[in-house]
Amino acid sequence: MYKLPAYFKKRFLFSLFLTTSLVSCTDEFADINTNPALVTTDVVNVNNLLARVQKESIFDYYEYGYLTEFCGYYGNPATVPLSNRDWSEPFNEFYRSFIINTSEIIRLTADKPLLSNKNAIGRIMKVWLFHQLTDMYGDVPYFEAALNVNEVVNYPKYDKQEDIYKDMLKELKEASAQLSTDASQVPFGNSDLMFKGNIESWRRFANSLRLRLAIRTRFVDQALAAEHIADVISQPLITLNEQNAALTTEGASAGDINNRNPVYNRYQSTTVPLYTTNTVTDNLLSRNDPRLPVFVIPATEPEDGALWRGRPFAVDLDLDASDLSFRQEQVASLGALFSAAQYQIKIMTAPEVFFLRAEAALAGITTESAEDMWKNGIKLSMEMYNVAADKIDPYLEAQGALFAAGSEEKKLEEIIVQKWLGNYFQTKESWAEYRRTGYPLIWVGSQKGDTDRRVPRRLTYPTGEFLRNEKSVAEAAQRLTGGDTFMSRIWWDARTGLPFAHPLQDSFPY
Repeated sequence: MYKLPAYFKKRFLFSLFLTTSLVSCTDEFADINTNPALVTTDVVNVNNLLARVQKESIFDYYEYGYLTEFCGYYGNPATVPLSNRDWSEPFNEFYRSFIINTSEIIRLTADKPLLSNKNAIGRIMKVWLFHQLTDMYGDVPYFEAALNVNEVVNYPKYDKQEDIYKDMLKELKEASAQLSTDASQVPFGNSDLMFKGNIESWRRFANSLRLRLAIRTRFVDQALAAEHIADVISQPLITLNEQNAALTTEGASAGDINNRNPVYNRYQSTTVPLYTTNTVTDNLLSRNDPRLPVFVIPATEPEDGALWRGRPFAVDLDLDASDLSFRQEQVASLGALFSAAQYQIKIMTAPEVFFLRAEAALAGITTESAEDMWKNGIKLSMEMYNVAADKIDPYLEAQGALFAAGSEEKKLEEIIVQKWLGNYFQTKESWAEYRRTGYPLIWVGSQKGDTDRRVPRRLTYPTGEFLRNEKSVAEAAQRLTGGDTFMSRIWWDARTGLPFAHPLQDSFPY
């Protein structure tokens, strides 16, 4: 929710020098346990570590590649998203750049009473990072990863996702309780690019993230989900857009172009837009949603007046759409707001929290009104995107009547679709929720690839892991039903009947 400071360039350069040394690996260590002691700990500035981790990990969160196709936001005609590839980039980046440095923050502030808040913030950040990583791959090194140089395990075991989730939920509960408003605490201040060291904001984020993770486990371990939801639902949560966990990039005049919106930077080198999908436009059009012109730029030369034609997923133009053209001018693209030089990258928002509460209520875990929570989520999402007030109430009235009359399954679909819209371009989160719930419904074209026309349910382990840490990664692969494949289900991906077929799956959607 805060803008990236202009002075960050100088601080980032110093932090880059420092933390590059911290994560340089030796010939003896696996990448996920790189040596953090090439610079002595007494000169390490944890403020610089936090600034670097936040900047790089949050910018990385604003994904517009394969995973954005998997969750239904983006269609790229130049890729074949259902073909195999080496998924080493996110795996290595998380360990080498994000997790190792966050773990160092935790180590350097441990057992130092005046740095207790910094320690708690490090713990919260580490959970946010690990939950993305494990949601992409499943079992990953956790308890033996990113350890102190004196404790390094050269071949760390891959921990079960169930055990990782239980520990992450514990960490968030403890870290939230650990945060203190005692004036003697040394703050991160401006080095905290998200919240400027505001402890109440961190507590709300920790509790809201815990609610997200608890809901994630609902279909595999409802008792675990209910335990944490019941405990956290009365704690301070993100309930206003002013409290959102986010980072605003610098604008076009940024001294360092890497501090600008990554999508803006992409647009400086290509005239090819980020195409939106039929999943986006169909859901917005079918609901007469006023966010349509915010999220989507219409086709400039529409065929047959189809201003909002989105690109279907994994479409084979020779087989699926032989009578249609998908030239750049005939396809809708990502809204201008999302490619502006200065853009607020959101990682957790008030709308999402209300949709989580709506699902918890629908499942009977809380006594809140699912419909009220759902409506609050929609209202806050529209306000977040500056939708005029006179358009919000009619929308809520029309959609609310449909929601009230729907079955429990239809209500769940509406909660998840609205969360998916509210989390627009929060790619990793929306892909996880699609896999967990089956929504939104995604039409898949005739490209069979390695998944037989299905959206991948996980990323495969990097090839390098089978060379460096063969025994551990092989054991993790064996625990997956079907082995290390795109379609093997991770622990929380336990809902029966998935994936749900799109109603037009057997015919082209246009």
